[in-house]
Amino acid sequence: MAKILSQEEIDAKLTPEPLPAADPPIVSPYDFKHPARVNRDQLRALEVLHDHFARLLAATLSGAMRQVVDVDTAFVDQTTYAEFIMSLSNPACTYSFTVGPTTGRMVLDVAMPVVFAAVDRAFGGPGISAGMDPRQLTAIEMGVINRIAKGMIENLEACWEPLQRVVISDVELETNPEFIQATAANEIVVLLAFEVNTAHVKKSLISLCYPFFTLEPLLPRLGQRSWVRRHPAKTEELVRDNRLRLGPMEIPLVAELGRVKVSLSEVEKLRAGDVVRLPARAADPAVVYLGGKPKYWAHPFAEENGELKLQLAGPIPAHEQGRYGTLA
Repeated sequence: MAKILSQEEIDAKLTPEPLPAADPPIVSPYDFKHPARVNRDQLRALEVLHDHFARLLAATLSGAMRQVVDVDTAFVDQTTYAEFIMSLSNPACTYSFTVGPTTGRMVLDVAMPVVFAAVDRAFGGPGISAGMDPRQLTAIEMGVINRIAKGMIENLEACWEPLQRVVISDVELETNPEFIQATAANEIVVLLAFEVNTAHVKKSLISLCYPFFTLEPLLPRLGQRSWVRRHPAKTEELVRDNRLRLGPMEIPLVAELGRVKVSLSEVEKLRAGDVVRLPARAADPAVVYLGGKPKYWAHPFAEENGELKLQLAGPIPAHEQGRYGTLA
């Protein structure tokens, strides 16, 4: 028997059931003034890649300044080129160069405290830059810094070697960063900063700026993790490769018969035929320096044809090498 429904029941059946409440949409903030054109994974890969650059940089600066220099990655960030230039000091020590095969420009800035400390150390000082007023570099100081910067650029090429072989050229030093036109002012750049600490310089930065269009051809390779972890080669292969690299190398060899201190006035009076008395005796061996470091004792002698030669007497023990110093 069919049931007769009331009008209320009919309306209730015809009324559609309410849909379940939808989850609120996920809204991510996006700054159109500072668009993130490099994703987080790629930034992280860049940071890992340049951690090796920081270690190479520490070795280069330690050798140039003849003291322990610590270099650590301070931060990796994206900003505009105009803001990066505004963050630099004026005068500055800023290098711009072309990176092949991308043919784009890059900028490397060395903070002035690091520059003055390196110059002070190069001329025999303790490496102090505190209290120095900002000023333009002299021609002699530029020569000192250019030699150090050459090593930094070689470190940068070595840093990219596991991922992509790059060749840096057209290196230019600019003391006013506003004159450097590496890219457009509103172009996004990736900025890496490295903190430098020495005995007398604390928390000074060396900045590395990659314009996006320079970095863009290399970004797809940053997603490949194969370059981060490589299986170590066999010991025999490493020994063979190292011997091949060392084969064509030339190391300066200097034999020192003796060393004596004389005044400038005495040097001015020296003439051909004068005799300078050395503290060493005729039977004492000469000190042989390899690459500027004392390594061997040797006795000099002359062949019948007049050629001068050295007969090695033995290696200098490591604990005694310090008494002889090094050769520049």
